Order: sequence, then C-alpha cells, then structure tokens
Amino acid sequence: MCDKTMENYKPNMFQLQCLKALEIQIEEGKGYNEAEIGRKMQVNRSTISRCFKRYREEGFLEDKGFTRKGKEFLEYYKMIEADLYHYFASIGINEQQQRQAVTGMFDTADIDTIQKLCQKEKMHLKYESIGKNESKEITKMTYEQLCSSLKKGIYQVAFSIYRQGKDWQSLSMADQGFEKPAYLHLKGDKNYLELAVREMKAMTKGGAMLSGHIQTVKCRSSKDVLTDLPIQDKKIQIPFEDFEFEQLSETEITGQIQLFMTSSVGEKRMPESMATLILKI
Repeated sequence: MCDKTMENYKPNMFQLQCLKALEIQIEEGKGYNEAEIGRKMQVNRSTISRCFKRYREEGFLEDKGFTRKGKEFLEYYKMIEADLYHYFASIGINEQQQRQAVTGMFDTADIDTIQKLCQKEKMHLKYESIGKNESKEITKMTYEQLCSSLKKGIYQVAFSIYRQGKDWQSLSMADQGFEKPAYLHLKGDKNYLELAVREMKAMTKGGAMLSGHIQTVKCRSSKDVLTDLPIQDKKIQIPFEDFEFEQLSETEITGQIQLFMTSSVGEKRMPESMATLILKI
C-alpha cells in the first residue's frame, strides 16, 4: 500500500462529528460503543460502523478507542473546524447560519484552501497601515487617552501575531499558539491583555503531525523596555500600557507590541523569535 498523508483521510463533517462523539463517550467512561453513538447521531449503528471502518484500518482507531495518531488527527481537524467558525463569525454570519456555512466549506474545500481563507481573514487588522500613518484618518493615541474613553470591565478582543522582517505580512507560527479571542482586563489600577496558551499543531508536506507550545514570552514596551511575561496556569498577561495605539477611524483602534518567544516542536526547543502582536479594540 502506498504512503498517504493524514490529509488523505480528511473526514467530512458528519464523520468529524462521529469522531468527536466517540471522544466524548470515552472521556465519560462509556468506552467504544458504536450503538450509543448511533443513537446520539440519530443514525443506524451500521452507518457508524462504516464511518469508523477506514479509520480502524488505517490505525486511527482501535478496540479501546483512539490510537495516538488518531488523537492527533482528531485534534487537528477540530482546530480546522474551530477556525472556520471563527472566520464565518468574523464576517457577520449569524449563529444559526454558521453551522451550514462551516459544513459546506469543510465538506467541499481542501485543507490548504480552508487555511488560506482563515489566514486571509486574520489579516483584517490592516497591518500594512499600522505604524505608517499614510492615511489622514490614522492618528496616534496615548495609553491615557484610550483608557479615558473605555469603561472598566473585561472585553473580548481580536488579535493576530505577525512575523518580523521581510515576511512581515504573514502570520507567525505563534499566532496558533494562543486561544482566540484574547481578553482585555480594564480594572483602573491594573490593565492588561490576557492570552491563553494552547498547543500548536501543523502537518508537514510528508504527512507528519508536529505539535508544540509557547515556552517563554517577553515583550518590548513602547518605552523600549524588555519585560518577561511569566506563563501561569497557561496564561500570560501583557501590560496594556506597553502597547502603541493608533486610531484608524472613529470606530477602529488598534494596538501593537513586539514579542520575543521560544517554543517547542516535539522534544526540540526552537530559538527565540521575534513577532508583532496586533489587537483590534
């Protein structure tokens, strides 16, 4: 049998939901039970058996549940599904229609197309305009000016992390290393952006699944001060006052900050790299 990449076994949306149902069932201590999944999915057991057959044959499933390869496979496609939901929500598709839109895209488009689409959406923060003031509408804002216009509370905010250097309009691998959205905490005496660290996953052209996570983070403030940001309970807090702010229009404000991060891939620790985090307020 010829070698195939994990992408060759891309599930359709129904198959993905069946695999997710199996994952939940195992986590709940119910074991591998196709009949129970059939009842939950409202289909015959034979439909579930056919769904899982190819994944058993290719080593993703075993009698007791998922193999290690199967767990990585499911996590990868759950991430793809989540990115699609984020994309359709960001362009104004309401919750009732998101399911249909995600299913349609997931079932008909290849993974490369989906990832390019989601990455294109993440460029919506107008990175090419930030810091250049080419438009008369773009004006610098101080931290004090911004805080005076915002009420105390916790806000969900969109953000993206971009590479530095010649490839500065491309997303950094670190963009996958944090949960989205981020949470902006405005308490008056202490204001900060909170990011939750998550596992990064990527598939090589050869079909190997790579995973890793952010290990250390530093930020360079608007005053050119380098600060360590400890990871505690898988979260980091970036002081809000360390950002540089620009008002792109009456309703759109962005903040940016330079980050220095190390990460792991498998058992290897990657060297420190520099990236720019852009948030939309």
